[in-house]
Amino acid sequence: MLIDKLYRTVKSLDLNLKGKTVLTEAASGSYVVTPVLAALSGARVYAFTESTRYGTVDEIFSLTRKLIEECHFMELDIHFVEELTPEIIGKADVITNSGHLRPLNEEKLRHAKNGLVIPLMYEAWEWRDADMDLAYIRKRGFALGATNERHPDVDVFNYLGDMALKMIFDAGLCPYNNRFILLCNNDFGPYIAKVLGRNCAGLLVIDDDKHREKYSGMPVDWIGAFPEVSIPESYREAEAIIFTAYPFTKEWIGNSHPVKLDSIKEQLLDPYILRYCGDLSLAEIEQSGVRYFPAQVHSGHMGVLPSAVGFDPIIRLQAGGLKAAEALITGKHIYNDVQIVELI
Repeated sequence: MLIDKLYRTVKSLDLNLKGKTVLTEAASGSYVVTPVLAALSGARVYAFTESTRYGTVDEIFSLTRKLIEECHFMELDIHFVEELTPEIIGKADVITNSGHLRPLNEEKLRHAKNGLVIPLMYEAWEWRDADMDLAYIRKRGFALGATNERHPDVDVFNYLGDMALKMIFDAGLCPYNNRFILLCNNDFGPYIAKVLGRNCAGLLVIDDDKHREKYSGMPVDWIGAFPEVSIPESYREAEAIIFTAYPFTKEWIGNSHPVKLDSIKEQLLDPYILRYCGDLSLAEIEQSGVRYFPAQVHSGHMGVLPSAVGFDPIIRLQAGGLKAAEALITGKHIYNDVQIVELI
């Protein structure tokens, strides 16, 4: 059962939040696991949600309760809340930087107790200014830290290649016997390439030159020179470009942007851009007739989520974020000889 997998994950990370109060979100899909993971670690949990296109408050709470009912080996201390009152915020020792709680701004955090810790629930380089009021957090002295998703006991990044395969299939394409182009400038690239390189007929990598060594030994064709696009004739009929560039909120592709759209059109027979992460100039692209997928991606967000390949990456991601919170509380930032949290 899913609850058993959650329990095993908590045990494998030696996650211990006993005596602490965690304010986090109740959410739909794979993210239903977050408050349950916190409660399995011994915390009192306040799970906040609101109605979105993914589900109503009642639906999300119902999904969470069903998961709680699977737990027969301990009583979980989870309280469902529909309103972020000053009283609830003031009780929290940990407030996770989760979707329904964002932005963590002064309006909310002014009610928080001194000594609050805030785990980002993602890596430091993925920082988004819109998520929280860093100046106020600094002013109050709250501990803020990012999760090391590449920690061997968290290991979220090794799902990135599976996510790229899922995006390819969802776009109506097939990796087998076809060529693809990876257009990238960030740490996702090598993890994507590791999987795609052995599942397609050829993978051309256009990445920042400083990342070249990270692709060493992989079955890929290295070009480098990001954001310049230089595509050999052998890739002229490539099925698609898997595009991932950071900052995620920056528009990268368009003739007035770093990756020139005309250059892509000139070098590919039928360009198709798969929006793994990073913004495009949609006005220019739509005017040009170049195809892209998915049709809708919120600025700064990924076009394929870890949840697209099941519960496992989300369990690891959220448990890792809670372990980061524990590290911020205890001051023990190393777990199993590897740093688990990076201070912000």
